[in-house]
This record gives sequence, structure tokens and C-alpha cells, in this order.
Amino acid sequence: MTRVKEVEPDSEDLPDYKSPPARLVISLRKGYNNQRLKLAELRGKIKYYQINTRDLEKSRDKWKKEAHEKQKQLAKLNKELQSLKKKTVPQEDDSQKKKK
Repeated sequence: MTRVKEVEPDSEDLPDYKSPPARLVISLRKGYNNQRLKLAELRGKIKYYQINTRDLEKSRDKWKKEAHEKQKQLAKLNKELQSLKKKTVPQEDDSQKKKK
């Protein structure tokens, strides 16, 4: 149930308001301005969250890329370590055998 009677677009019957038209205009203008302010505030929040989300995604992607690079580097170093261990272990065995 609405407080204001809806008027058909083509009808010439105007609803009977108890308040004078000047006051109605002021009241409607205030309501309109309040809605505009609320909408502007919400648009500002939307913009803030969009920018914040974009920055967080950019940062996450940067750290993810860096983590992948470090994992590749670690794998390479582990392979290098294993190959060095294989090279040094047999030499130590040969030297120990010679001592005995």
C-alpha cells in the first residue's frame, strides 16, 4: 500500500493532497537529494572495493609468480646438490678402501 495515490499517465485527475504543493515540492526535492547522496556514497564504496580488489589480485599474482620462480630455483639447486653428492660419495669410498 502506497502513501501516495498513483496517477495514470494520461488522466487529468490529480490526487487530493492535504499539504500545499510548495511543501510537497520541497519534501520531494529533499527525498530526491537524499537518494542522490546515498547513491553517490554507494558508488564511491563500489569504486573503492574495485580498486582494492584489483590491487590485491595484482599483489597476489606477483607473489604467486615469485613463489613459482623460487620453487623452480629450489628444484634446480636440489638437482645440483644430488649430482654433487653422487660425485663426491664414490670418491670418498675409493679413498676409504685404499686406506684399509
